[in-house]
Parts: sequence; C-alpha cells; structure tokens
Amino acid sequence: MNKKSLYQSEMIKLPAPHFVVFYNGKEKKPEDTTIKLSDAFLQKEEEPELELKVRYLNINQGCNQELMKRCRTLREYSEFVTRIRRYADGKAAIEEAVDRAVTECIEEGILSDFLRGQRAEVIAMSIFEYNEEEEMKKLREGEREIWQRRGKAEGKAEGKAESVLEVLEVYGQVPEYVERRILGEKDIEILSAWLKEAAKAESVEDFLENTGLKESQNG
Repeated sequence: MNKKSLYQSEMIKLPAPHFVVFYNGKEKKPEDTTIKLSDAFLQKEEEPELELKVRYLNINQGCNQELMKRCRTLREYSEFVTRIRRYADGKAAIEEAVDRAVTECIEEGILSDFLRGQRAEVIAMSIFEYNEEEEMKKLREGEREIWQRRGKAEGKAEGKAESVLEVLEVYGQVPEYVERRILGEKDIEILSAWLKEAAKAESVEDFLENTGLKESQNG
C-alpha cells in the first residue's frame, strides 16, 4: 500500500481480489461453477448488502482439460491424487497406496522435485487427508441412514396412527384433541396398543377410558 497510513482520510486503493477453490473430492461436481456467500442466507435478496463470489473448479482427471493443459502443476497433482485413490480402491492399505504413488510419480517426473524433497511430509499429509475424506464420507452415509430410518419410522407411525383413527371413526366423531394426540404419537408400540384397544372398544368413549387418553384431556 506504498507505506500509506491505514488511518488517512484518502481512500487506499486495493488490488481486486479473485477467489478460487480447486476441488478434487470424490463427489461428482460441475467442472466450473460459481458459489456465493448469499446462497447461505436465510432471507434471499436480489442485491445482498454483503456478497462473496468464489469460482469453483473441478480438477479431477477428465475435468477442465484446457486448464490442465496450461497448468502443469495442477495436471500432475491431479494425476498424483488419482493414483492414490486407484491403489487404495484396489484394497491396498492407504499407507502402501500413498507410498507407491509417490515412488511412481518421482520415477515418472510427476511433481518429482517436490515429492523427492518433501516425501515424508507429503506421505503423512496424504494419508491424513485420505483418512479424513473417508471418515467424512462414512459420517455422511451414517447420517443419511439415520434420516432414512427415521423417515421410515415416522412413515410407519403415521400409517399406524391413521389406522387407529379409521377404526375409531366407525364409532362416531373423534374429538379433535384425541386426533391431535394420536397423530402426534411416534412410538410404534404405543400406537399398536391403541390400535388393539380401538378394535376391542365399543365406542370412542370406551377407547378413551381404556387407553387413558380421557385423563390426558382433563390433565
């Protein structure tokens, strides 16, 4: 900033910033896209008062080939990562896969100077990043399974609750508070017990007495 004071009254000119993210993860992503900070805002505005745009470039093999032709370092880094994944996916231990990829790349002139000079650090970091990526993948899969199970359970509960109400409606009008209570119940065992009581009951009142739902209204 030419040694100018940050506190001077005159506006200090700054270089125009450009933000770029190079993506080489396993999930399928577009080759070239722009992500914006405003995408995360709860309230969408046509012209947000604060904005940040980041160019998101996929550098996995086969993507952005023109860029790869112009930038040897990116091209070779992409090849290095691809080899690690290929060998690791072939059931080799990650340590073995990384060591093999590093050795081959040095022999074939791929990032050779860097890998030769920083071999130990590169191996350690590559193992860490690969393990982190795999752990995050497992975490996402675990969360997805939990939500799927939860969705199935809620679907079963909703279906069971509707069955209870269908049986009760044979006896007449079901009070609104009872309908809300039954539809709000998520425990399958409780709903199954209520369904049995509804089938045995002679009236809605009888069902309420046998299940204790009548007392819940008074409480």
